[in-house]
Amino acid sequence: MPSISAGRAPDSAPEWIAFGLFLAFAALIALSAFGTGHQLRREVANREAALASSEAAAEARERLSAILQAVSEATDNAVLVFGPDGSVLTANDAAHRLARLAGIDLTGEPALAGRKIYSADRRTPLFPSPQTVTALARSGEVRGRIAWLGDTDQVAVSYSARPIFRGGEPLGTVLIAHDVTDLVEAIEVRDRFLDAVNHELRTPLTVLMGETELAQTEEVSPRVAARLERVDSAAQRLFTTVEHLLSAYRTSVRALPNTTSVALTVGDVIERLSSLAREHEVTVAFTDHGVQTASVDARSLGGIIEELLRNAVLLSPRGATVAVHASRERDRPMIEITDSGVGMSDSERRRAFDRFYRTDFAREQAVPGVGLGLSIARNLADANGISIELEPGPSGGTRARLTLPPASPAAGALG
Repeated sequence: MPSISAGRAPDSAPEWIAFGLFLAFAALIALSAFGTGHQLRREVANREAALASSEAAAEARERLSAILQAVSEATDNAVLVFGPDGSVLTANDAAHRLARLAGIDLTGEPALAGRKIYSADRRTPLFPSPQTVTALARSGEVRGRIAWLGDTDQVAVSYSARPIFRGGEPLGTVLIAHDVTDLVEAIEVRDRFLDAVNHELRTPLTVLMGETELAQTEEVSPRVAARLERVDSAAQRLFTTVEHLLSAYRTSVRALPNTTSVALTVGDVIERLSSLAREHEVTVAFTDHGVQTASVDARSLGGIIEELLRNAVLLSPRGATVAVHASRERDRPMIEITDSGVGMSDSERRRAFDRFYRTDFAREQAVPGVGLGLSIARNLADANGISIELEPGPSGGTRARLTLPPASPAAGALG
């Protein structure tokens, strides 16, 4: 290849070609160096921007964590936030206190089984099978459940848990619980007081009605028989009024939901009303299609069923059968009470739950009652999340339909 001496211009074609190739090669090297430098500068700029963004994101997370911690510490409720792996992201002092009572270690993924967590009777383990807080939340949103923590100085808590998702991706779980010991114990004290008062009022009335019934079997003059009948009727009305007024007072504080056996509750009510059914020569037939439990207050559910069943018995003709049917509809427990009485008009069904409302038939036939029973039943139903409806029976009469809240997934193991 021809060479070009320094300081001499090329004077032949080969030299010009060599000189041109040299310039092109030098330009290529310069362009390559420029491109490499630009790429390096861009990568440096990108890394600096990424670092700044990372630092900003870390600072934002720290600020958010500080805000969340401040909010959780500002409330008396226990607040726990778990990551998608079940690890505790944040827990306030109230959460640590309740966790210690329950024997739960908040390091790692807290397990619920085998801990000091009990159902309403304070003895039955609420989570008998292996379960974690995140598994509980993933099984479905849990709201307003009651649990007792500890073995000696027990504390009642109302807890809710729900998973956190973003775009379908699980981000974690939040659990909030608050101490309701004072409320639960106040309700228990109140119920014991009401039971005592109920006993003291009902016992003499029961004796009065029993003695009156015995006296009516004896040979007495028509005038005395009429008086005995009026005394018995008045005692029956007073007895029913006392029951209704006590039931109305019990609705002044909202019931706390517990896991309740539907079949046992219905059976208890049928047993309590067995003497009334015999007196009116009415048969009560109960059919249970595998309904196990519902998240309602057992006393409230019993009160609702008792009011509806009492009406069904009183309004049914002698020799009739009142059908009580328990089933499930879309995973919700259902109770239907169907009588074969005179039935109700659309207007009467709309007003049936008004206080002191009585149908024309009830007034004309002097059916015992003051028009409080269905009103009390509706109040109890509303306090427990129960839907209560009246509709025409399939062959006359009236059908009362109760739709109950399902038992929670966690409590289902108790059923």
